[in-house]
Amino acid sequence: MKIVFLNGGLANQVFQYIFYRFGQIRHPEDDWFLDDSFFFVHNVHNGYELEKVFGLHPALLSQTFDADVWEYMIQLKKNENKSIPQILFDNGTILTMVCDTPNNDEWNPFEGLKAIVPSATFCPEAAKVKGDVYYHGYWIDAGWYRNISDQLDKELVFPEITEPHNLEYLKMIQQTESCSIHIRRGDYLKYGVSAPDKFYLGWIKDMLQAVPDMTLFVFSDDLDYCRTHTKEMGFDLPKEVIFIEGNRGDMAFRDMQLMSCCRNMINANSAFCYLAAILNKNLVHYISPPNRNL
Repeated sequence: MKIVFLNGGLANQVFQYIFYRFGQIRHPEDDWFLDDSFFFVHNVHNGYELEKVFGLHPALLSQTFDADVWEYMIQLKKNENKSIPQILFDNGTILTMVCDTPNNDEWNPFEGLKAIVPSATFCPEAAKVKGDVYYHGYWIDAGWYRNISDQLDKELVFPEITEPHNLEYLKMIQQTESCSIHIRRGDYLKYGVSAPDKFYLGWIKDMLQAVPDMTLFVFSDDLDYCRTHTKEMGFDLPKEVIFIEGNRGDMAFRDMQLMSCCRNMINANSAFCYLAAILNKNLVHYISPPNRNL
């Protein structure tokens, strides 16, 4: 039995799903599940989105137990901070935990054997660990996708765009030398990982060297900040800048979808825009931090 932790927003869920599918496809001798218990306890972003956005129906751990047993496990998780791997371990399942991030104590405290693999790296050996394994991590690297892209290209298909404002944005993206730029502030400010304005300025200058006639499409969870820091962030340099609006809440995935249609991309350190780049079939020029290579 192989269990993959599922949590966070859409991009995190998709990267964890990609790792899960890699395991299923490369190691079909094992039974693979996604542990969706996080969404029974926490209410973050837009909740569980794999089915809503992409119509996916993976093997969810919540569906493998009787309802009363699963509810008992969730209560232990809520009231005693017992993680699913620890609950299984306490009840006789000898699990190994494989982590690609050191924060398992925050989300999945575990007293059994743990192994750490490099984070943000394609490490196929991780999926080969023998026996019952619980995978804690985010698996954010394009390598997982590239190795099974033939299958994933059939699965990770966005719903058809129907909203008038998004149809207009899509038309402009398709008819221009489009370049997306993604500025994530919000929770990134809280955790101190938001890129400084000067980084975006430098990236825009670099992109203009390659695509001097680009139209810049700005995607952000803080458009007011972007509009009031135009010069500092370099938005006064391209011939045309369009701020993408109207895709909040349950429609936030449309920003990812529109970014994935742009011919050129400037990405910061967000998994959201990195996934958009991986799903982009029209990409010509791409600028990103070193750990977001394609």
